[in-house]
Amino acid sequence: MLFGLVLVFMNASCGPPALDDAFTVRLGTWAMLPDEDLRLEYLAVLDERCPKGGSCASAGRAIVTMSYALPSAGPAVSFTMDVVKAEWATFGGYRVDYADLSPSSDFLTLRLSRSTR
Repeated sequence: MLFGLVLVFMNASCGPPALDDAFTVRLGTWAMLPDEDLRLEYLAVLDERCPKGGSCASAGRAIVTMSYALPSAGPAVSFTMDVVKAEWATFGGYRVDYADLSPSSDFLTLRLSRSTR
């Protein structure tokens, strides 16, 4: 719980999220990147990660479902990504450069940039 409160406080004191800056979204809420007219929502998570301190054959996986919308361009579109693997998701002209999920799965930290594909 303290981890999440620290993340929320850090984001609140830094202003709105922007490209190339890390920001945190709580499960069931959304973040707005006003300079991009981009809205991201953290919808759901399937957390099958190896428990911290556990002895597992693999790191497991943590599949998050998100939606993004460019409000001036149309409705929200959903996408999924595995936070554990370094397979960066691309969506709507953006790329996820960094993703980290809190131990409780309640908070997702992201850093986005423009996609070059």
